[in-house]
Parts: sequence; C-alpha cells; structure tokens
Amino acid sequence: MSTQFSPLKKLADDPGADLAEAALEIARLFQPGLVSDPWLDQLDRHADAVRRGLGSQASALETVRALGGYLFDQLGFAGNHEDFYDPRNSFLNDVLERRLGIPISLSVVYVGIARRLGLAAGGIGFPSHFLVQVRDEQGLRVLDAFDGGRWLSVEDLNERLRRLYGEAAPTVQAQPALLRTAGLREILVRMLRNLKSIYQQRGDAANTLTAIEAILALEPDLIEEVGDRALVYRELGHTSAAAEDLRRYLASTSDAREAAKLTPMLEELEQTPTRLH
Repeated sequence: MSTQFSPLKKLADDPGADLAEAALEIARLFQPGLVSDPWLDQLDRHADAVRRGLGSQASALETVRALGGYLFDQLGFAGNHEDFYDPRNSFLNDVLERRLGIPISLSVVYVGIARRLGLAAGGIGFPSHFLVQVRDEQGLRVLDAFDGGRWLSVEDLNERLRRLYGEAAPTVQAQPALLRTAGLREILVRMLRNLKSIYQQRGDAANTLTAIEAILALEPDLIEEVGDRALVYRELGHTSAAAEDLRRYLASTSDAREAAKLTPMLEELEQTPTRLH
C-alpha cells in the first residue's frame, strides 16, 4: 500500500477516530497540501456557538433543536441540488466553506458538531441516501441533512423505501438494520465511491485511480474495485499493473460471461509493453 493512504487507513483502524478528521484526509488525497486543523477548529467554533445559545442545563432534545436551527437556518447549510456531482460537495473543507454538500458530507458536518456537543449521533447508510441518527430523551431521531435537517418519521422512511423499491419494499419495522449506525470505515468507503463515480463520469482517470486505491487501502478484498482499477491502469498505459489486477479479478469472479469478455483483454495486456511517462 502506498504511504499516501497510510494516514487515512490509520484513522479508519482507530475506533475513537474523529469522523471529520478522517473525511478531511479524503479531501487531502485530492487536494495535496490541505491542512486539517483550521477546519477542525471551525467545527469546534460551531459547537461553541450552539453551546452559548443554550442554558447550562439544556436537554439533549433542546441541543438537537438548537443545532438544527444554527446549522441549517442561521448558517444556511444546504444540499447542492444544482450541481450535485461537483466533487467539492464531497470534500469536507469545501463543504464547510461553501455550506453546500451532498447527503453524506452534510451528515458528516452535522455529526461532527453534534458529537462535539456531547450528543449521541452517527450516520445511517440508508439505501440511496445517507441520513443522520441522533438520540435524545425521546429516543432515536432520524434526520436528513440534505433536506435542511428535516426530521423523518417511520412513515417518511418507509415511503422513501417504496419510491426506491416499489410496493414490495421492506419497511424499517421489518428490517431495523436499515437504521443501524454506519461505521467509520463504511462511511469513508461510501465517500470514496461517490468520488470515484464522479471522476469516472468526468473522464478523469488519475483521480479515479486515487479514489479506487484509497478504497482498496481500506478494504483490500473488494474484488470489484480491483477489476475497476485494472481498467483504469489500462487507460493510463500501466499495462503490467493492469494485467496483474485483471488476473486477480478473473481468478475471483464467478461470472462466466464477464470472464469471457475480459480474458481477451488480459491476453492483449500481457503482450503490450507499458508506456513510459
């Protein structure tokens, strides 16, 4: 593994790591020279601002309400509906500066501040749309940071599942695991996969490769990422690396049709010298 990804992996391996710090490590991969401390300090200042507006004996519910009002109403953090696939929506420093993001990055902002306020908050890898869970005296609350921090009822959540899967959709009552807390590594991989998809759509092979290699640094056994890396290596002219990844992928896949399609590519790569850059 390249040492480029060591800080990110170290944080992912640490059960007590700060989610915001880890998210900034992702941004640093694509913005060399980025310094995390000013952005972590900004999260501290946001938490202090919420705290100052509360009494010393504020309840968790009062804190949740104050945080939502501060973040979404006062500061105007919002989902970037106009340019959803701008990569800056995935970089925590840019999200904090521009106050625009996508569901997962806005959730990271919310959770980062909520935890600084002592709230029990985390992310939910809900199908198709990342959400936040936060606990107060009334129980578990689910909110959508992309939609101005709107609180979601069980019926709201089930309706989202119906829109996604149709009338045969599961319900959160039947499958409570849909609302489980996402782990740090899971969140980081999801953020990286978003960036991978964005850079693929833009035809940016170099940044696509960075995203894939970061994913594999966190989850080395994701064989589909190995296969995708082979194709990017091929595009960049790294034929020996592409062939090595493709051999590994073909040895693991059970899809005979895909294997038949990729085997001629492997044979071509094995006969093609690597381009010099």
